[in-house]
Formats: sequence, C-alpha cells, structure tokens
Amino acid sequence: MLNKLLPIIFLIPLVSNAADKVEEAQGVWKGEGELGFTSTSGNTDSENLNARLGVAREEGKWKHAADIRAIKNTTEDETTADSLVFKEKSEYKLGEKSYAFGQLRYEDDEFSGYDYQTSISFGLGSRFIEDEQHLLDASIGLGYRSIKDSATGESEEDAIITGEVIYAYKISETTTFTQTFLVESGDENTHSESDTGLKTQIAGNLASKIGYLVKHNSDVPPGIDKTDKIFSVSLVYGF
Repeated sequence: MLNKLLPIIFLIPLVSNAADKVEEAQGVWKGEGELGFTSTSGNTDSENLNARLGVAREEGKWKHAADIRAIKNTTEDETTADSLVFKEKSEYKLGEKSYAFGQLRYEDDEFSGYDYQTSISFGLGSRFIEDEQHLLDASIGLGYRSIKDSATGESEEDAIITGEVIYAYKISETTTFTQTFLVESGDENTHSESDTGLKTQIAGNLASKIGYLVKHNSDVPPGIDKTDKIFSVSLVYGF
C-alpha cells in the first residue's frame, strides 16, 4: 500500500537535516515536508495517506523549485486513489516582477484513465503582487506532452498550452491561505487542478494544514470519472 509514499516519508527527515547543515555560498535550499494519515474502522474500514516534499532555492536571477506528492486511499480493502506527481520549475528573472520559466511535470494516477502524463513547457510569468500579506503569481507557456492511455495501452504526443495561477494570503502571523490553479490543454486531453490549503503554525517549524484538491481530465475512458476530489489533513514541517 505504501510503495509510492515510503520514498517521500524517508526523504523528509533526510532533506531537513541536510538543509540545516549545508549552506552554499550563493544560495540555500528551503522547503517543507507534509504528511497526513487517517484511519477509520467499524461500519466502514478506510485508510488515507498523503505525503508531499517541496524544496526551492534562489541563486542570483535564478529560482529553482521541485515538488513531489503522493496520495493513497483504500476503502473496505479497495484502492480508491493512488497517485504520484513530480514537478520541477526553473525561473529566470527578466525584470522586477517578470520571469521566463522552464517546467517539467510527471503524473502517475491509477484512476485518471492514463498510466502517465509527462510534459515539458516553457513560457513567461509575472508576480503581480508580492508583499508581506499577499502573493499573486501567474504564468503561461507552450510545451509538449506524452500520455499513455490505460485502456488501450497506446501512447500519444501532443502540443500543449499551460497556465498556472498561485495566490497566497497571510491571514495572521500564524495562518496562511493558499490557492493554486493549474491547467495543461492539448488535443488529447485537458488536465486541470485546483489546490486549496489553509496552514496554521503550531510551534516553531511545525504547522497543521487542511487541503482540498480537485483534479479534472476532459477525456477519459468509459467508466472513469473525469473529476477527483481529495480532502486532507496533515502536519507540515518547514526547513
């Protein structure tokens, strides 16, 4: 059950320890690890485990960020969610608020109708708002995607348009609301995600987070739902 989540779980303390000890001359890796687990038994037996690890670094005009996320859910011994997503984005600052970017994204979602979706894209973005309380970042790009249909086993390639909007609002000194919207649109499929989070600091680098993720694929095989909705509660450790 945990085969996709174990690498992330073990990486969280390792990366955190490395971040505390290693500081290079021109930049420092920063990030956070997230882990949540719920289990119910009785009339209904279910287990849900979600894990995420994100790291970022700024060096001169460059900013690099990588994120890996896994979700596993079982109900009455039947798997109802099983996904692994990796994303890496590199930005080069063009002006005070504008930047150019290159992005790589890989998704393996057993219940999406596709064995995998892999994309690479390049484009432009801007941080329209960035102050102590608000952040609003938007980017758009063009790219290439390879997808494999789980029903037919056939792989397809197509050109895509990508777009992403990130909003963060610091409600108080300890609470932050975040909203991210991502879309990859091509002839074979349009994939979109809405990720909503509310993070509250508990003590030091430790925080709690409530999340709501909605994933949608426009073209899926018969019998597959186009939309998945995932609610999560987790602990977050920043480093």
